[in-house]
Amino acid sequence: MFRNGGIAIVLAFLIFLGLAACGKKEETAVTEEAAPAAAKEIDYEEMVLIPAGEFTMGSNDLDKGKQTPAYPEHKVTLPAFYVDKYEVTNKQFLDFAIANSFTGDGAKEGKDWRQFITIDNAYNPVLYITWNDATAYCKAKGKRLPTEAEWEKAARGTDGRRYPWGNEWKENIANTYEIGLRNAAKVGTYQDISPYGVVDMLGNVQEWTATPFEAYKGNTLKGTFDSSLKILRGASFYHYGSKSHIWDRSAQNPNYLANFGCRCAKDATQ
Repeated sequence: MFRNGGIAIVLAFLIFLGLAACGKKEETAVTEEAAPAAAKEIDYEEMVLIPAGEFTMGSNDLDKGKQTPAYPEHKVTLPAFYVDKYEVTNKQFLDFAIANSFTGDGAKEGKDWRQFITIDNAYNPVLYITWNDATAYCKAKGKRLPTEAEWEKAARGTDGRRYPWGNEWKENIANTYEIGLRNAAKVGTYQDISPYGVVDMLGNVQEWTATPFEAYKGNTLKGTFDSSLKILRGASFYHYGSKSHIWDRSAQNPNYLANFGCRCAKDATQ
């Protein structure tokens, strides 16, 4: 928790970022005639439009002859929607928390997102947020968590691919265990990009969705599913990406704290 002046430190940090931004604007104004155009800065609030239509969800792959939670492959049709291009960052979540006097589920245990924020990782994905925390953030932004189906379409496209970039594993594409970082990286660092241009869908951190952990129609696994749990999607820096698939499903209790983050979605009609 932020105690004994911790909020003051955070506010100072935010002021520092604001002053730095102002300094950059002044410098640009002075040198824009002499210097080439600067690279476009990342808009961390950017959303991507995912068009309406059908896509392939799930997989018919078996695990040692047994069905997986992602079985079977099936077609799903979705209306158009928007999804955040990037995972929610530490700075975004901190801004939200300050503006809304938000603490979150982890404050009760003394183990939550605030313990992981530094000046150096302001634009890393926020982690150690619960499903409840993620839901509160998205609601405050006028958005919502994506459904599991929306998340998979945004990550996978319409051709049933295994990874956001295709069907073949490529080294150094996503922040998974193979990279060796063993921690979250600044969003957008890796070329882990879906067919729609959504970033960090395989690696970096697992992400909460709005969907309860229920079986797909035709799945006969016993003792696996529990509708009180919420679906998490994507792999992370502690998963082997080469052994993962974009259709993989996992789930946790909505108040569970771990290296989980989120991104938001909203209806295209809003």
